[in-house]
Amino acid sequence: MRQPPARWSLRRRLLGVGATVLVGLTAIAGPATADSYDAQRRTLEAQLQQATQAADQLTAALATVNTQLTQAQSQLQTTETRLTTAQAGLLAAQDLLATSQREEVLITNRLQDAQAQVATLTTKISADASQTAKTHAAVGQMARQAYQDRGSTSTIALVLGAQNAQDAADQFAMVSTGLRVQAAALAQLRQVDAENRNDQARLTAVQDLITALKAEADKKLADAASAEADAAAKTAEIQTLVADQTAQLASVNALRTTYLAQQAQNAAERQVISSSLADIIAKQLAAQAAAGQATSCSAGAPVGGGPGAALPNSIGRFSGQQVVNAAQVIIAANDLGIDLRGQSIGMMTAIGESNLVNVNYGDVAGPDSRGLFQQRANGAWGSYSDRMNPRIAATSFFRALLGVPGWETMAPTLAAHAVQRNANPYYYTPYWNEGVQIVGVLSGYPNLSCQ
Repeated sequence: MRQPPARWSLRRRLLGVGATVLVGLTAIAGPATADSYDAQRRTLEAQLQQATQAADQLTAALATVNTQLTQAQSQLQTTETRLTTAQAGLLAAQDLLATSQREEVLITNRLQDAQAQVATLTTKISADASQTAKTHAAVGQMARQAYQDRGSTSTIALVLGAQNAQDAADQFAMVSTGLRVQAAALAQLRQVDAENRNDQARLTAVQDLITALKAEADKKLADAASAEADAAAKTAEIQTLVADQTAQLASVNALRTTYLAQQAQNAAERQVISSSLADIIAKQLAAQAAAGQATSCSAGAPVGGGPGAALPNSIGRFSGQQVVNAAQVIIAANDLGIDLRGQSIGMMTAIGESNLVNVNYGDVAGPDSRGLFQQRANGAWGSYSDRMNPRIAATSFFRALLGVPGWETMAPTLAAHAVQRNANPYYYTPYWNEGVQIVGVLSGYPNLSCQ
């Protein structure tokens, strides 16, 4: 079978406590006699202990939730920082892409210019080729004519063949002009050939430039598009993470709200129980006073234990170092001459404050509290090492108890409250029987009973 969440199990237990309180108070609300006070007190003390344990569970659960809440908030802040960085990266990538696109436009324009140059050079090369062909034809024609007239074009032939001197001069000039024309045509042909080669080289260079520009533009655009896609994917991933963590934070907050509500309900129930218990204790004390009874302890016959005896491995739910710490409390009380009832008050207080564990931390109400008695760092309880020393801490408690007027006849929880000054005067009541039991066992009076 699938186990329900722990928080619902805890809630059911708390509701069970509430139901028990209501039933118990209903039963107690009826007429009471002096003989029934003890039974009513035991019932209320058991209910208060149960409610206090539930409160402890709630406090622990709330501490866990608070830790989870802090972690969730920290994780969300870290992720939001990452998101800011990712969004900045995305903007940078988009700017790079826009720049690459602008460069692509510029390169496209340059490409169009280069292509226009290619067209111009191609036209010029074509025209030069036509001119070269014509020049070649003219030179060829002149060469053929010269070859045909090679025998009659010598200077002697021109002179001898002339009818007169003027005719000779005219013919000589005509030949010279033809030679000059031929030379000029050859020079023009050489110039056209040179220009053609130069234009061809320029055409090749422009074509190479076009190829390089195109490759550069394509690469820049591809790189920018890839960077933009990567940045967008990273941003989307972190946005999803932020959404998940935000939902988790909301869930933890909701759980914390539930626990706080349960804690308030539990506090109200404990207040009802404490008030009823105070009323019963007052009536009980009044009945004892009317009967001439004193608030004292009935020790019975000693059975082992006592000073010098070996410590038991466990007493009730306490064992190991807890028993050792309990022994230190009794030793401190004995040093001050505190009786068994006073020792039981001290033991009850140490159980309520620390479960007889020498804790090195405090709580919400007293974050600087330390040791068995959760003594504050206000100078009244000595140094840090004093508060963390079980025997010295117990001595400080008992000295303060001795300074409380009439503590011997006060209800144990009220006497403890007068020393500890905690919020609930009846907080320690659930731990009284365990305190008496431990004092009895360690003092050699296992049947110890104290009022």
